[in-house]
Amino acid sequence: MIDGIKGLLLRLMRVPPEPRTPSGSAGSAEVFRASRRYLKLKLLRWAGGQASTLFGVIAALVFLRLIGTGQIAVLDNINIPHKAIIFRFLGWAEIVAVVGFLVQLPVSLFLVLLDWEMRWYIVTDRSLRIREGVWQVNEMTMTFANVQEVSIRQGPLERLFGIANLRVRTAGGGASSSPGSQHGEDEQKSGHIGYFRGVDNAPAIRDLIMDRLRRLRDAGLGDPDQQPFEIEVPADEVSVGVLDAAHELLEEARALRRTVEP
Repeated sequence: MIDGIKGLLLRLMRVPPEPRTPSGSAGSAEVFRASRRYLKLKLLRWAGGQASTLFGVIAALVFLRLIGTGQIAVLDNINIPHKAIIFRFLGWAEIVAVVGFLVQLPVSLFLVLLDWEMRWYIVTDRSLRIREGVWQVNEMTMTFANVQEVSIRQGPLERLFGIANLRVRTAGGGASSSPGSQHGEDEQKSGHIGYFRGVDNAPAIRDLIMDRLRRLRDAGLGDPDQQPFEIEVPADEVSVGVLDAAHELLEEARALRRTVEP
C-alpha cells in the first residue's frame, strides 16, 4: 500500500524514481544512500515538531474554552446575538484545529519517509551526482576536475547516531563557512557545494572520491567538456635552428611558386 502511494505521488509530481548515472567509465559507478540511522534522526526531529504543535493546539483549545465559559472576560461587552455567532465560530475553530492536526500526522510522517528514501549519491571515476527532495527535486552534478575540497561535517546529534554529512566543494564555492550560516546556504544554492547527507560511511566515501580525484589528475585528464587551449611561445625563446628551417621552407615555397607561375 505504501509503495503504491509512493509510486502514485511520484508519477503525479513527475519525479523520476532514480537519477541517471553521471559521466564516467562503464562499471565505475557506485551508489550510496542515506543511512537508516539518518531516518531515525529525522523521525526524532519530526516527533519533536509534532509535540510542539500539539502543545500549541492544546493551549489554543484551552484558551478558546476559557473564553467560551466566560472565565476570561473578552466577550462581556459584546451583544448576546454577536456572542452566539462568536461561540459558534470558536466551536468550529476547535474542530478544525483538532482535525487538521490529526490529518497532517500521517501525511507529514509519510513525507519524512519519502524524503529519506529519495536521496541518491552516485560516484563514478570522473564525476559525482547528488539528488534529493520530493516537492522540490535538487540534483547536482560535479566533475572531479573542478573539486577543490572534500570534508566531513558532524554535529552532536550526528555523532550520537553514528552518521555524518560529507561536504564537497568545487571551484567558485568560496571559503569554508559554518553549516548553519546564511553564507553557506547561499553557496549551496549557487551549485558549488553538495552534501552527502546522513551517510554512515562518510570516511570511506571521502577516501573513494579523493582516490579517484588523484588518479584523474595523475593521468592528466580534465573536464571532458573543456575546450583545448593554445600556448604562445615568445619569439626570443624559439631556437635558431627552428628559425633557419623555417626560412629554408619559405625559400623552397617561393621557388616552387615561381616554377608553376606562367
